[in-house]
Amino acid sequence: MRGHNAASASGTASNAASSKPTFPIPSSLQDLECAPYNLLPYPHDFEDDDESARAESFARLVRLLEDGNRTLASAGLGLFETEDDEEEDYDVWNDGERVQALYTLVRKSDSLAPGIRARLVRALCDAVHGLCEALESTSSSDAQGTAPKSQQTPAAATAVSSAYVVSQGFRDALACHVYMLFTLMFLTESKEKLGKSLGATTTATTPSSSKSRNGGNKSSKKKKKNPNNSAAIEGEDLASSRLACAEAMHAASLSMSLHRSNLWKRSVPDESVVGLPCRIAYQMLESATGAQARKASSGSLALSMIAATVDSAQCLLGTVVAALVDLLHTYDHMATLVAELCTMVNERPTNVLATELLREIGRLDTSSGHNGGSSSQSDANLGNKASGIKNVAPFVSELAAVRPRVVLANMSLLLPHLDSEPYVIRSAIVNAIGHILVREEEDDVGEQSAGDKDEDDEEDRGERRIVDMAKTRGSLFDILCDRTRDVTSFTRAASLKVLNELTERRSLPLDRIMPVTAIAIDRLQDKTVMVRRYAMQLLTTLLENNPFMGMLNPDLYRTKIRELEAYLKCNVPEEILKARDAALEEARSNKEEEDKSQPGEDAVGDVDKDIEEIESAALAAAIADAESKQESNEDLTDAETEFLARVRGLKFASSALSFIDVFEDANDSFQTMLMSTNPSDVTEALRFFVKAKHFGLPCAVTGMKRALALMWSNETNVQEEVLRAFVEVFVSEPGTDGKELLPENRIAQNFLDLAGEATVSELASIEEALGRLVKKEVIPPDVFSVLWTMASQAEGQPRASAMLVISMAAGADPKIVDSAYRLQNLYDAGLGDYTEEHRDWKTARSAACALQRVARAKVDPSSAKYIILDLITERLVAVARGDWCDDEAAGDTASWFCAAEQAVNAIFTISPAPEKVAMEILLGHQAGIFGASEEEQPANSTAHSLRLSRFFFVLGHVALKLLIYTEVLSSSVRRANAAKTVKKQESASSGNKGKDADAESKEGASDEEEDDAIEAELGIAAQAEAETERKVAEISENEIVGRGMISLFTPMLLRVVANEEGIYSSPVLMQSATLALCKCMCISKSFCEKHLTLLFSVLAKAPNDDQDLRANIVIALGDLAFRFPNEVEPYTPKIYACLRDKSTRVRRHTLMVLTHLILNDMVKVKGNVCEIALCLQDQEPRIRDMARLLFHELSKRTNSPIYNLLPDIVSQLSQLNLKQEVFREIMLFLLCFIKKDRQNEMLMEKLIQRFPKCTSINQKADLAYCIAQLKVNDKCIKCLNDSFKLYKDALFDEDVLKNFVSVVSKAKKNTKLDTKDTIEELENKLNLHAAAGMENVAADKKAARAKKRAAKRVQRKKEWEESDEEEVMSEPDPEELEFDEENQPENMKAPQVGERAAKKGREGLAHEEGGVSCHKSSSDIMLMLCDNDNLEFIS
Repeated sequence: MRGHNAASASGTASNAASSKPTFPIPSSLQDLECAPYNLLPYPHDFEDDDESARAESFARLVRLLEDGNRTLASAGLGLFETEDDEEEDYDVWNDGERVQALYTLVRKSDSLAPGIRARLVRALCDAVHGLCEALESTSSSDAQGTAPKSQQTPAAATAVSSAYVVSQGFRDALACHVYMLFTLMFLTESKEKLGKSLGATTTATTPSSSKSRNGGNKSSKKKKKNPNNSAAIEGEDLASSRLACAEAMHAASLSMSLHRSNLWKRSVPDESVVGLPCRIAYQMLESATGAQARKASSGSLALSMIAATVDSAQCLLGTVVAALVDLLHTYDHMATLVAELCTMVNERPTNVLATELLREIGRLDTSSGHNGGSSSQSDANLGNKASGIKNVAPFVSELAAVRPRVVLANMSLLLPHLDSEPYVIRSAIVNAIGHILVREEEDDVGEQSAGDKDEDDEEDRGERRIVDMAKTRGSLFDILCDRTRDVTSFTRAASLKVLNELTERRSLPLDRIMPVTAIAIDRLQDKTVMVRRYAMQLLTTLLENNPFMGMLNPDLYRTKIRELEAYLKCNVPEEILKARDAALEEARSNKEEEDKSQPGEDAVGDVDKDIEEIESAALAAAIADAESKQESNEDLTDAETEFLARVRGLKFASSALSFIDVFEDANDSFQTMLMSTNPSDVTEALRFFVKAKHFGLPCAVTGMKRALALMWSNETNVQEEVLRAFVEVFVSEPGTDGKELLPENRIAQNFLDLAGEATVSELASIEEALGRLVKKEVIPPDVFSVLWTMASQAEGQPRASAMLVISMAAGADPKIVDSAYRLQNLYDAGLGDYTEEHRDWKTARSAACALQRVARAKVDPSSAKYIILDLITERLVAVARGDWCDDEAAGDTASWFCAAEQAVNAIFTISPAPEKVAMEILLGHQAGIFGASEEEQPANSTAHSLRLSRFFFVLGHVALKLLIYTEVLSSSVRRANAAKTVKKQESASSGNKGKDADAESKEGASDEEEDDAIEAELGIAAQAEAETERKVAEISENEIVGRGMISLFTPMLLRVVANEEGIYSSPVLMQSATLALCKCMCISKSFCEKHLTLLFSVLAKAPNDDQDLRANIVIALGDLAFRFPNEVEPYTPKIYACLRDKSTRVRRHTLMVLTHLILNDMVKVKGNVCEIALCLQDQEPRIRDMARLLFHELSKRTNSPIYNLLPDIVSQLSQLNLKQEVFREIMLFLLCFIKKDRQNEMLMEKLIQRFPKCTSINQKADLAYCIAQLKVNDKCIKCLNDSFKLYKDALFDEDVLKNFVSVVSKAKKNTKLDTKDTIEELENKLNLHAAAGMENVAADKKAARAKKRAAKRVQRKKEWEESDEEEVMSEPDPEELEFDEENQPENMKAPQVGERAAKKGREGLAHEEGGVSCHKSSSDIMLMLCDNDNLEFIS
């Protein structure tokens, strides 16, 4: 038994009841054991001798509470009322015994058995509900006939029941039970939070309580058998208890809010009591991290508690706001909850809670400066501040989404944060502006529809509001547009995303479409992928939601504008027409006068320009006059109405054309996005081009063609996106995502249009895309039936395109052409009479390409396929011989080359004996050129250049195809031998398994096995395979161009290529012969080595205007370098020299060839890399891009080739006397690949060692610039300091000094460096020697100027001496002089005196120069001359 006096406790409680109030809310639960409560931990009769007695005592206390609840339910509010108002009995129901029981049970709630605890929760919740119902009864008794409680507002309920106030005893009872419920919920939520933090499942029981509840060890054993089930049951009990407590607390908060006038006198609530629901609601919201957690923690009820408290107790507003701001700072999930809370409070007249929260956010300190203290503490504070701002910022956008007008009214509090450092707050404001603009647009539409009923009453106010809202909306759009250039990429992306959403919702004003489009195009140049992606999405959305018609074809709008302008010019008003005619008459008269005075074309052009300006001005005046009449609400005639309609049409068409032009001008940016290395850019660009193609933008055609090149991308998702775009544009209905296909005729026509205008590279990409679609069976088979029909019936380009598309599809599915019926169609359509009559080489080429998808024919005269292939071969021979060519038309032969190439390829694919057919072709060419026999040839006959060109072309291609055919046969032999070996192994293994075979077969098998073993041991099989390869090599080396038929024509080929006498002037002949020679050289190593000199001489002597010849030779040299690298290696510098060719095409092909050779390790790059580095600054963008690609690929290699090449690049570039900008841009690009610290250190040391070898200060400045671009570490600083003497002499140059100072600055910023003393020492050296060097430079300049002045003085002295000698020689006798003086007038004597004075002055000057006055400066000498003889010297 406890040794406490229960009577003492009861008496204390009774005495406390006589004071007002008797139960003030304590600061903590333990304070109830102090005055004025003086409660005990346990009642005096509490038995705790053992667990059963303890449990029985707790159960007795719970029963006490339950009995009191039944009393409250029956008596209601009458328990707390007395007959004498002056003497109130406060202990009738909530006496000391009940309070003691509540305190004991709540205090030990964690150790209670689950059943007892559940009863406690139920009893406490029932008591709270009973008190709330009793309080509500005051309203129902005093306000009969009023609305139900659920429909009453707090203000209405307060006004109705303001006459009655409950007793103090009721208030104390309500405060006591609400506090006990608060404490119980607080302990539960704290335990739940602790369990989550520890990662364990929270239960409301302990082992001891579980043991007592389930009846001892037996129950414990059952629990061990099924622990998961028991934990689930306990979890359900805990959830139900939490929900019951939350509902009870919610009921208490609503009752205190609705009936505060009945609960407290003068409706002044007790802050400590009213604040209890808010205090526990904060803790409940901390756990509401998601949908499930919010449901478990009753987050919705918690929000309702806070909203009720805010509405009923304005005095707690500051406390609630402070608590919510703290929660926003601490938890990242609170933004949405607090925004929802702001929608639940009373908003009349204003939303006080939201306003105060925005005001607090406006006061946030977003600065990142240190406020003193330790560094670690300051960093922690900054981290907490950044995290808090990051959590608070989303609240602004969430609140704007649900209450946009509240945020708009308080936007002035948030706008200063646009200049703050945290980007999250700026992005949140941008998102809030987007929500405001969207919702305000919707609200305006709704108000306009609702305001139609009373337009007369609200017209003025509505107009003013519209004007104000238009200004506000314009200001908000200005902020959005400004934020697209924010310093942080996240804010820029948020701004573009908001603009995209506004465009999707059609909330973007018409006058903002063009500026927003320009902004999106500008952001395509952003360095951040995310910004570029949102910019591209915005452009796509603008295209989808454009305010113009469906098709955006500029030709249609230009035609429409011309028609409208013509109509308007013909229908201008009479007054304006007279004024226009008068102005035109005056202009023509002025023209006639100017023609008479100054005849010439310039005057005519000026007058025509004036006439156009007059007509434009007249049209503008007519439009302005019509619009002014419309604005003044004047009655318009039918003609004027039609005129205004045409004016609106003109403005619409002009705006549409401007919109289209903006997209067309940005085509380069779209192409850049399409060719980006980032898959996201490529994906968005593809989606844009798909939409642009649907709307008919011209830029979409080129964009889709370039997009097809991405079929060769290494990114699988990019390839899939290209295929998807291909299907959406050419195969499926627009907007169906490939689910609904176009009609077969439309698909076939799309393919024809695509293939008919494509280049060779584009055709390869189209073939790859078509092949994949055919394999996936996306294209319906009927499309190819339509294509076969077009190939048979169409004429010209459509016929050839249809055949070409069929050949592309046959590459993926040979069945499209590989049948007797289809081959007959191909023979008739592609190689028939139509092709021969019209010399349609494109169709013949396409048919030959399709035939290359057919398997080689087997000799079977009875087979229909063999017969038709034999006929086709005859037609291919005719094509290859050029039997249908026109020798008088060079263009016909130029078109024939492609057809002949594919015809020869087809012959080597389908013919069973292609070498015989090739011999027939060559003999046919020989007969066509030289005649069938020598007797038929005239004595001095000459071969036609075009025939000879065709012959050489076929000769070289046949030789190359024979080499390929030989290798194919060799591969077939190897595969046959391998199959034979596998078959023997399989038969041997099957023979070993058969145990019932006869003895003879076993002996035969054993003999074969012995033979195979002997052959394997002797290496006979390997020797046979090596012999096969040797024979193939022998054929390639000696037979094809050495002893075969082709060797008979090689002397003539070499003579034409050499062209020693210059008699072969046809460019086509030279190109064809050179190409044939290159193909022959690819076959035989000896032939190649023998004629390489000839080939390079042709390359060097090629005419400047024949860039095709040089480009072909360069490409052929690449093939030769792959096949015979050792033979071509000595000529590598000559290949590099082609990078300086005047032709852009030759340079591009040379760089392309070298790129492939270098990346495949076929050519050494060292020694000539400077030539490739110069390509980084080539005028052609494609050459620059290819050079960058080469260095980028080299940087991926493990042996660091760029690091090894950089010293040579620097050395060679510095000797070329390049412009400083060119050198530095090249080095800036190359140095960015040096990322390893060791490479930086070694490269810096090598660059410093080059300073003494420099011959000019510009070279030293370039070296200093390279050093400044490297990363700086401790070893680099030490190297700079130790090697200071090598570059100190160059520090007088400002450029050199600036670069070294930048190195020191970077070192200072790098706080990880431990060489601060070395950095300071290096900086002092730089400053000291720079100052000394500048003084020396100044002295040298001064000395040079003094030397120059001295040289001038010496020169002047010589001139004066020579002039004195001339005067002495020409001086007359004294007698003559006297005679002259006497006879000369007075005005002629002064000059003679002046001359003598000048002479005297010159003598004095010469004397001083030779004496002690030679130190005088030039200014002193000038003054002296002026003093001696100012007249003569000045004159």
